[in-house]
Amino acid sequence: MPELRCPPQLLSRTLLHRLVAGLPEELVAELGRGLPEPLPRLLRALPPSRRAAVHAAAIAGRGEGAEVTVDTALLDALPRTHVAEVARRLADRARTCGADRATVLRAESYLPFEEVRERLLEATREPDADDRAAAWSLLVRNAGRSGDRAAVATVLEDLLRLRDEQAPVRSTALRALLTVRPALFTDAVEPLLDRIAADAVEARDSSAATRTALSALAVAVLREHAVTGERALFNWALRTLVRISGNSGSADLGRLDRTLCRGQERTVLEALRPWLEAGAERSDYGLVLALARSLGRRADVLPGLQELLRQAVSYGGHATARTAVDLWLRRPADRDARVETLLARDPSAAALPAVERVLTTRRTDLLDAYLGATPPWGRFLTPGTVWTIGADSAGTRWVPRQQRAVQGELERTVADEKLPLYARGAALGRLAALPGRGADAVRAWADAPDVVLAEAALAALAHTDRPADTLPDLLAHAGEDRARVALYAAGRAAAHARPSRLRELLAARTGPGTGKVTSRKQTVRLAATLLPLSDAAGLLADAYAQPGQHPDVRAACVASGTGLLGDERKWQVMGDAATGEGALPTAVLRTHPNELDPGHRPRYAKLVQKVCGSDDDELVALGHRALVPWLPWTPGAATVLVEALTGMDRRGTWSSAADALATAAPATPQAATALKRALALLATGETADDAGAERDRPARQRLVRLTEALTAWPEVYDARGRAVLGEAGRVLADHRDLVPQAVSLLAGALEPESTDADALHAALAELAALHTGRPALAARTAGTVGQRVEEAGGAGSGALDTLLVVVARLAGTGGAAEGRFAAELTVACGRRTAWTGPWRTQLRMLRQHPCDDVRDVAYAEVTAVE
Repeated sequence: MPELRCPPQLLSRTLLHRLVAGLPEELVAELGRGLPEPLPRLLRALPPSRRAAVHAAAIAGRGEGAEVTVDTALLDALPRTHVAEVARRLADRARTCGADRATVLRAESYLPFEEVRERLLEATREPDADDRAAAWSLLVRNAGRSGDRAAVATVLEDLLRLRDEQAPVRSTALRALLTVRPALFTDAVEPLLDRIAADAVEARDSSAATRTALSALAVAVLREHAVTGERALFNWALRTLVRISGNSGSADLGRLDRTLCRGQERTVLEALRPWLEAGAERSDYGLVLALARSLGRRADVLPGLQELLRQAVSYGGHATARTAVDLWLRRPADRDARVETLLARDPSAAALPAVERVLTTRRTDLLDAYLGATPPWGRFLTPGTVWTIGADSAGTRWVPRQQRAVQGELERTVADEKLPLYARGAALGRLAALPGRGADAVRAWADAPDVVLAEAALAALAHTDRPADTLPDLLAHAGEDRARVALYAAGRAAAHARPSRLRELLAARTGPGTGKVTSRKQTVRLAATLLPLSDAAGLLADAYAQPGQHPDVRAACVASGTGLLGDERKWQVMGDAATGEGALPTAVLRTHPNELDPGHRPRYAKLVQKVCGSDDDELVALGHRALVPWLPWTPGAATVLVEALTGMDRRGTWSSAADALATAAPATPQAATALKRALALLATGETADDAGAERDRPARQRLVRLTEALTAWPEVYDARGRAVLGEAGRVLADHRDLVPQAVSLLAGALEPESTDADALHAALAELAALHTGRPALAARTAGTVGQRVEEAGGAGSGALDTLLVVVARLAGTGGAAEGRFAAELTVACGRRTAWTGPWRTQLRMLRQHPCDDVRDVAYAEVTAVE
C-alpha cells in the first residue's frame, strides 16, 4: 500500500473533505496513521457511517502507550454507536493503571447516559469546587451526546442543585448546556429552564460568565424554536434575555435567512409580534433590529416588520434610528419613495449616510433644498454641527446649477477659520471632485500658509476630473517641505498623463538642484513604471549619468530599471553600478532571478558575480548571499565562494561564503562539486596555525561553520540534498580529528522514512563504524538520529516495519555504537507506535545487551507508567 504523507498545516477543512470523499477506507486509515494528531479532524470530515471503520483501521497495530490519555476530541468525532466501546476500553485501562478519578470519569462520560449518570452525579458532590464543575460539565455533555430528550430533561432536574453552588461551578455547567442541541429541549422542560435561569441571575455571586452563557443559551433556543411551535420555550428565551439585560435587543439571532425554510420567516414574525409591539410601546426597538438583521433581505417583504422599522426611524433614539434607516432603505424598490417621505417629515435626516447616498445619487430632484448656506438643523443634525452634503456624485448626476451651489458652500467651509482644520481639509477633497471648476478652486489653496490645508489641497489635486493637468503643479513642489505629499499625489496624476508629455515633465525633475533627493528618486520610479521602455531607459540612463547626481538617486535608477533591460542603455547603467561604490552595487544585488526575463538572467548573473569581487567586505558578504539563486546561470561562479572560504588572507568574507555554499550545494550540482572541493582543501590545511596568538586553526573553524550550516535543517533536504550531505561526510571521514563533523553530515544524510532496509542498515552501520572509541559522540549521534525518527510523524507503517528490521540487525552485532543506535531507535519508534508488541519485545532484548550504555538507555524507558 502506498504511504500517504502530508504536512498537517496543509490539511484545511475543504481539502480534507475533498481528499476523503473519493478514497476507500483503507487509504483514509493510512492517512490517519501517518497523521495521528489530526485524526479527529480527519474523522469529522467523514460521514458518521464511515468513521468507526476508519478509526479502527487507523489505530490497528498501535499499542496502548506508556501513559493513559483520554483524547476527548477523538471521542467527540466518533459516532454514538462506536464511541461507547472505545470509551469503555479507555476507562477500564485507566482504572487498571491507577489513573486519577478525573481521567476515569472523563472516559466514562462517553458511555450511555443511564450507565454512567449515577457515577457522574456522585462526582458533582465532591468537596472541591473545580472537581464539581468538571463533573457537571461531563454530565451535561453526556446527556447532550445521547440525543435523548428524556436524558436532557433528567439532567435539567439535576441542575436545579446549582442554586446553592458557587459562581464558577454554575457558569461551567451553563457553558456545558450550550453544547446540547436546542432541539432536545421541549415545552415540558420550560419550568426547569426558567428555574435554572432565575437562580443563576438572582444569585448573589452571579457572574458575567454565567450571564453570558445563559444569554447564549436563550438565543440558541429562540433561534431553534421560533418555528417549531414550542411556544413555552420561545417565551422563556425572550423572558430570559429581558431578565439578563433589561431588554431583548442584545439578542444575536444569527443568520435566520440561511437556516429557515422559505416562508418560515412569517411564522417567526408572528411568534415575535407580541414582543416586538410591546417593545415598540416602550421605544425599545432592539429586537426589531435584531430580527431584521437576522432575516436579511427576507425582512424586506414583511410589511409588519417594515412598519416597525419605520417607527424605529421616527421614534427611536439617535443610534437606533441610524441603524433602522439602513434596514428600512435596504430594498431598492421602495428606497426612493421612502427617502422622500422621511425627508418631508424631518429634513435633517439628510445627514444620515443611507439617506444622503440616495439623495445625492438618485433623488437629485430633492437636492436644492440642501445646497443653501444654512444646513437643515433638526433631530439628526444639531445646530453648530459642521455638515456639507456629499458631492462625490456631483460630476455625473448633478446639474450645473447644483454643482455651482455646492461649490460655493464648500469654498465657504474651506475659508471659515472658525472650523477645525480637519473639516476644512475634508471640504477641499470634496471640492476637487467637482468637474470643470474643482481643480482651479483647490489650486488656490496649494500655497496656503497653513500646512494642513496646503497638503490637503495638494493631495486633492490628484483627484480632480483631469488629474493629468495638475501634474505640473504637483511637481513644482518637489523641492519644498511639502514634497512628500506632492510627489505621492503626482504618482496618481502621472498615471493619467500622455507618455510624451510625462517624459518631458519627469526629465525636468531628475537633475541635481531640481528637487529634494527623495523627490528625484520618486520621479525616477514613476518614469520606470509609467513610460514606454525606450523612453524610460533613456530617462534613467540620462539621470544616472548627470554630473553631480546624488548616489541615492543613481541607486534608484539601478533598482527601478530591472524591467528595462531590453534596452542596451540600461545594461550600461547596470554594469557601471556593479563596479561602483556605496549603494550602487547593493542595488544590483536586490534583484532576484524570478524578477527578470529568462533571457536576461545569464548576463545579470555575471553582474552579481562581479560585485563579489569588490574590496569591501560587507558588500562581498551581501554578494555571496545574493549569488546563491544566480548559480544556475553562472557556470563556475561557485568558485568565487570556494576561494572566499579557503583563502586565509581575507578574514571578513569567509563566513558569508560558507553560509552561501551550504545553501546552494544541496540544490545545485556545480555547488555540490564546489562543496567537496572546499571541504577537501580545508581538511588538508586544518592543522595550520595551531593555538597561535592571533589565529587558531582557521581552516578548521571555517570547516566547522560550513558543516553546521549544512546540517542545521536536515529534514528539509530531498534525496539529492541528502546525497550531497553523504558525499561531504565521506570526504571528512578519513580525517581522524574531523570525525564529529563527518558524523553530523552522515547523520543528516539518513532517510528515516526509507522502506529499503538494506540501504538504511548500511548507512547506519557506516555511521556507527566512525564511533569506535568515541562513546560520548556515539551517545550524541544516536540521540540525534532517534529524535529525527520520532519527529518523522509522516512516515507510514512501511517505514516502521523497515526500522524494526534495521534495529534488530544493529542490536545483533553486539557493538556498543550499533547497540546505542538500536536503543535510541527503539525508544523513538516505541513512542510513535504507543509501544506495540514488536517494539516491546525489542526493548526487552536490548535490556540484555552486552554493552552497559545500551542497557542503561533501554532501562530508562518504560512502556507503561506505574
